[in-house]
Amino acid sequence: MLLSAPTTVRTSIPVLTVLLFVSSLARAAEPVLAWKADGPAQATGRFEARSLPVDSPALKSPEKFFSVRVEAGPGLLGTWGTEATTAWFRPRFPLAHGVRHTVRWDAGAGSKPVVLEFTLPAPKTAPTTVVSAYPSGPVIPENILRFYLEFSAPMRAGEAYRHVSIVRDDGHVADLPFLELDEELWDPSGTRLTFLIDPGRIKRGVKPLIDLGPVFEAGRKYSLRIDPAWQDANGNPLAKAHRHDYTVKPAVRDRIDPSAWEIVPPRSAMDPLTVRFPRPLDKALAERLIRVVDRAQAPLAGSAEASAGETVWTFRPKAPWAPGQYQLAIDPALEDPAGNRPDRLFDAPEDSAANPGMKAFRRSFTIHPR
Repeated sequence: MLLSAPTTVRTSIPVLTVLLFVSSLARAAEPVLAWKADGPAQATGRFEARSLPVDSPALKSPEKFFSVRVEAGPGLLGTWGTEATTAWFRPRFPLAHGVRHTVRWDAGAGSKPVVLEFTLPAPKTAPTTVVSAYPSGPVIPENILRFYLEFSAPMRAGEAYRHVSIVRDDGHVADLPFLELDEELWDPSGTRLTFLIDPGRIKRGVKPLIDLGPVFEAGRKYSLRIDPAWQDANGNPLAKAHRHDYTVKPAVRDRIDPSAWEIVPPRSAMDPLTVRFPRPLDKALAERLIRVVDRAQAPLAGSAEASAGETVWTFRPKAPWAPGQYQLAIDPALEDPAGNRPDRLFDAPEDSAANPGMKAFRRSFTIHPR
């Protein structure tokens, strides 16, 4: 049996390892295209071209022969590799359910391309919701740089800027408020997205700010709104719209000052350490870039959380506290919502080289025997 060019097979496959034979009589040079899932969730894994000749050039440069696209869209981002007689492509993000992925193998030199059209079935799940928006407090500075959205389940990437808006108290919808990146800033789980306000609308003296003005004005009220038509990774719309209201205060242009933080040592061996900030910090960065170290500078295992409008940081140790001296190690990359750091301001180029070579700021505290 001869196959017409290109060989195309459509499939929707709900099992752990998906294997689709292109043809039982296909030429030996033709690979077997397959989706191999990492586990029962099926959305993460890799596309494979199997049964390649041992001398196939594709085993040295699979990216030259192997491509994966989403319907009529561009190729997926990811990594290529080989294993024995198999070439593979691992997408950077989980596959979107209900979306057709076109896998194409083209050896060139007049050979017939092999094509697999693969759709991951949408599982039955509870509707996805917006869990929270950050900053979580009711007040933001006029020069705010960053927002976060957290969802109850993974979302579909590539659609964020169509479904999120900033609306002023008079109903005016901000025009192009975000720095719209080709690759959206999702965390690995696909449940937290970072939005950056266009820095050109923040930094003083630059053309976008002069021509368009700031996104936010001190003294006004704004709402961050999320359209319920935004689809999750399973292709289902959000359960409902989400809105977070803010009052805007004047711009904050001060470095973060760790010496102004209030440190409250734990009362018992398993109580958390509490640190209070005089103004909100960036939640994700505070939870990642503030650490507790012992006298030998070894980091303590435990969990950190920024709460109370990101003005309180708590650390719960994995093991009970031992009496002795400890330090907070504060990475200079820590930022507040306006992008100011301990070592420099966001909106002050002449200040950007302050404290060169600074590795970390330190604050000491002692836990006394009880």
